Formats: sequence, C-alpha cells, structure tokens
Amino acid sequence: MNESEEVSLRPDLQLKLSTVDDPRVVERQLHEEYTNHFVPTSARLGKWGVFSGWSSIASAMAFLYYGALSASLVGVQQAIIGIVLVVIAYSILGSKSAREAIRWGLNSTLLARELFGYRAAALAPLLVASAGVYYAVFESSVLAVALQSFFRVWDVRVWYAIVIAGMLPLMLGGMQTWLNKLNGISLPVYFFGILAAVITAGFRFGWEGNWSGFEPTPLSGIPGWLTVFILYMGVWILFPDTQDAARFGQPVDAKFHEKVSFGWIFYLVAYLFNGLAGIFIVALAAPQDSVTESGVVRGVIAALGVIGLIVIIVSQVRINSANFYFASVNMERFVAHFSRRNLSRRTWVIVLLGLVFVLMFTNVFSYIALALAWQAVLVVSWVGIMIVHWLLDRNKEPEFRPARLKAVAPGFGVWVVSSVLGIMLLQFPMQLPTLSALAPLISLAFSMLLYLAIRKAGLTARRSGAADAVRTQVSDLWGTRVGCDGCGLNYVAFEMDTTRSGDRALCLDCQGHTRS
Repeated sequence: MNESEEVSLRPDLQLKLSTVDDPRVVERQLHEEYTNHFVPTSARLGKWGVFSGWSSIASAMAFLYYGALSASLVGVQQAIIGIVLVVIAYSILGSKSAREAIRWGLNSTLLARELFGYRAAALAPLLVASAGVYYAVFESSVLAVALQSFFRVWDVRVWYAIVIAGMLPLMLGGMQTWLNKLNGISLPVYFFGILAAVITAGFRFGWEGNWSGFEPTPLSGIPGWLTVFILYMGVWILFPDTQDAARFGQPVDAKFHEKVSFGWIFYLVAYLFNGLAGIFIVALAAPQDSVTESGVVRGVIAALGVIGLIVIIVSQVRINSANFYFASVNMERFVAHFSRRNLSRRTWVIVLLGLVFVLMFTNVFSYIALALAWQAVLVVSWVGIMIVHWLLDRNKEPEFRPARLKAVAPGFGVWVVSSVLGIMLLQFPMQLPTLSALAPLISLAFSMLLYLAIRKAGLTARRSGAADAVRTQVSDLWGTRVGCDGCGLNYVAFEMDTTRSGDRALCLDCQGHTRS
C-alpha cells in the first residue's frame, strides 16, 4: 500500500488509507491527549516518560496522613500490617490495569464501555473527574495551611488564592508535553526531602517521640489491619487513573511498567514509605497536633524549616499536576458523551481550578472521612466488575465502538445496585457497626458475584450488528490510518467504524455523535 491511497472493497464504502500520522491529528492531540481516541503506537512515550508522569501520585501528602491516621485508629503494628497488605493488593490490580491499557491503548472510559454500555459509561469519567477535583481541593488546602503556618501572616483564604494563582501555569502540561519532565526532576526532591524530615525530626526532637496518639481506638470489632485495608480502598480510584496514564506506555515496556511504574515498586514508595514517614513525622515533630492533616504539614516544617516548606510545595505541585490532568481529561470525556460543543482540555484545567478555589472554602478537612467512604463504595464496585471481566475475557479484544454496544448494559445495573448497597450500609454505623465498617468490601464482593451471574446468563454489553467493514478491509489495524468522513481527519483503523448504512467511515469521536 502506498503512503496514501483509496481502496474500495465494496461499492458503498470508500476508505481513504494512509500509513503515516495525520499532522493535524498530531498537533491537536498533543494537548488534547487523545481524550476520546485510541492512542497510536507512534504517540506512545518512553518508559521513563510514563514513569515520571505517574510518579507524581506518590507525592500526595494525603498518603502521609493516611499512614498516621491508620496508626491512630488501630496502633502502629496493625497499621503496618494493613499497609503491607494494601501494597500487595494494589500491586496486583495496578499491574493488571496497566497491562490492559498499554496493550489496547485505551483509557478508563473506553475500557468501561463494555462493562456498563456506551451511554452509561459516561458516569465513569464523571466519577474520576470528581475524585481528581476532591483531591486537588485537599492537597491545595494542605499547601495553603503550610504557607500560612510558615509565614504566619494573612487569613488562610488569602493563601487559597495565592496557591490557585500559582498553580495555574504549572497545571497545563500533559503526558506528552512537560508533565513527565516536571515530575521527573522533582521526584528526588520529594523523596529525599521527606526522608530528611524524618531523620531530622528524630535528631532535633528525640527519637523517643510522643506515641500516645497512636493508641488503638475501639472500633467496630473488625481486625485492625482490615480497618486499614478498607480505609485505603477509598483510593481505588487510582486504578482508572492508571489506565489513563498507562495507555501512553509502549508495549515493549509493559513488563517494566507492571513492576515499577504501576506495580510493587511504586506502591512501596506511595504507601509504605509515605505511611511510615507520616507516622514518624507526627510522633516526633508534631505531637501537639495529634493526628490531623495539618499536623503532618507542620511536622515537616518543624523538622526542616524553610527546606520543609520547599518540599511541601514540590509535593503539592507534583500531585496537583496529576489531579488536574486526570480531572480535565475525564471532564472532557464526560461532556463529549452528550454534546459536540466542548472545552479544550487546557480550558477545563482553568475551569476546574476555579471550582477547586470555591470548594476550598468549604473546609475539606471536615468531610474527608465521609467523602472517602462514599468514593470507596462507588469505585470498588466498578473495580469488582472489572476484575470479573478480566477473568472471563482473558486476551479478548475489548469492544468500545458505540454502534456495537448497548446504551446501557446489565453491568451498569450491577454497579448501581452494589454501590447503593454499600452506601446504605455506610449510613447506619450505629445500628450496623460491623457491616457499616465492611461496606466497601461487601460492595466489592457483591459486584463481583452479581456480574459473574449475569455473564454466566449470557448477558453482555455487545450488540449483534452489521459486519465489521473497516476491520474486514484493513489488514494492519494499528499501523493504518483511515480518513474519517465526519471530521476529515485520519485516525488509526483500530478505532474506526462505519455508519449503519455502511457507506461512511467514522473516527471514534464522530461515532459517538452519530449513534442512534
């Protein structure tokens, strides 16, 4: 086949084929991040580019806080056991999520379509975007508190504005531009800065510390390590985020990413290192604050002074670059389900920054526990369905093209029922203390069993439709570009499909707007 030619294997379908990237697509998607498209192999990044971009997640101050919070709830020993089990579970699920995204070049929304149906899957990016906004509010508030604690001037609301204004230019990068470079350079600053905070706190304030804040608190009768495991289930949103980042990985680097970028090495740093650091920092440098979100921040500053402030600023820039990236691409996907009129990803970053600024005035620290609990139930129900789907459809090519999927699939009903069950249990902590504490695990188990049942009954999201004309005519689905008769651009054949009449080829984005 020549570089560009037309073929006609059926009289009513003229395919415009090319073996090179459309420069218009390359220019547009450099900032749009293939939000509503398959990521071609030519746009994939080197292993260190993907690793650096994703590593920003490991610098969340929330993870230091979770470590200290876990120890305050169940004691240090049970907290460490629970965190180790969390690392194991996350490593397994994170590696599998990365493998699927790298292999198919599809984001979390496109992979969710075969679970929930084309229209129902629109709620998936809304959930991911909402979580990104929530964590951006949390982390930005932490930075504002740190600045106010260090300089001891102005109301914290003034620092909110300063933080948001300072964040704006740094939040616009994407996986393909300078997001990976920013986080690659700043990773050592964060890691060695937190390590230095622990060591310095020990020498400055004494290694004996004040461990009275870590006495186990009687809870609902479940083991302490299980309490910690369930607490961390509130962050299972990282698995859809993993797919959004890993889709830029090259297939030849899959093993590296499964072990390092999204596997056990990453989670040892993100959860075990940060968790232990949070425990020590609070016990040694901020005992007067007990275990609070601001206590961790004040402990770092108390140990390192101005260097501690720099470490916190670096950590917040790193984690918020990820928060706003995942929130912006997912908001763009959500709106794309319902309208051709959409904002660019960068414009969504600006809009979300404004939203985060408004929400910062609500005192996010006051409702963190409830928000995490609700989020845990919604996300684990989704992941439970995903796990069963992986087990039943090993090595099976996913279907994500709108015309070949039901608008609402049985899997969506499973997601709703499982989530409602978990949320109802959360609302009765006094009447059903044990069941309420186990709500995320119950939702996970229920979603897996119910989805397995409907799949065994032969119910899926796929529609029986017309023959796959594009894939019949194109032998190299990943190396061939096909001209879209809707937008006029050339996209990889793997994502292309035809209209019901069979006489026009459409890209993935255009398919969504013509589906009946």
